[in-house]
Amino acid sequence: MSLVVKRYIPHAVLVATAFFLAGDTLLLEKTYNDLATSGVKAISIIGSFAVLISITMLSRLHVRRIQRRRTVIESSVLLVCMWATMIWGLFRFAVQGVSPLKEFAVQQVFSGIVSPGDATIYSILAFFIAAAAYRAFRARSIEATILLGSGVIVMLGKAPIGEMIWGYFPVLTTWLTDVPNTAGVRTLILSGIIAVTALYVRIILGYERGWMGRGD
Repeated sequence: MSLVVKRYIPHAVLVATAFFLAGDTLLLEKTYNDLATSGVKAISIIGSFAVLISITMLSRLHVRRIQRRRTVIESSVLLVCMWATMIWGLFRFAVQGVSPLKEFAVQQVFSGIVSPGDATIYSILAFFIAAAAYRAFRARSIEATILLGSGVIVMLGKAPIGEMIWGYFPVLTTWLTDVPNTAGVRTLILSGIIAVTALYVRIILGYERGWMGRGD
């Protein structure tokens, strides 16, 4: 496959699509806006095919693991749950017209397996968060001391015993969460926006080619 097909054509399509969709937010022309809306719908359809490719690759990966006697139980459970849920949902939708969002069996899988699994993972993460908080709250510097003091004030302000100790703890907690915390969150959001914008500019200019599956 030539370099034109592998690199330049995908890059040209990406640049044209990016500028076309960016113009949709700047121009108020009905025909152009309708075409942009159709383009967004086409991107959603392409994303659906990308999901199918992901399912195929995931299935191949875990089939190979089963064949090599690696993570046999985990891979088998994943494949059975994924394909059984998908086939049953598609069958009910194609034959009986029942939407997967309203299918009882599919929703039971999510409410009985996925939701408890998410809660379990989140509960496990709580121990890592507690360990990280313990390491961060050690007052070894001025910044760590300020963080430790702010954390103690917020915890006391949220707990009923804090107001019993000092009535201004809830007031200080509200100020810390509304003023310094909001300023920090907005800084992080703006930094993320700038970083994403810089990444998009690098992709459009051709400096970032990792999205094509190679970095050369």
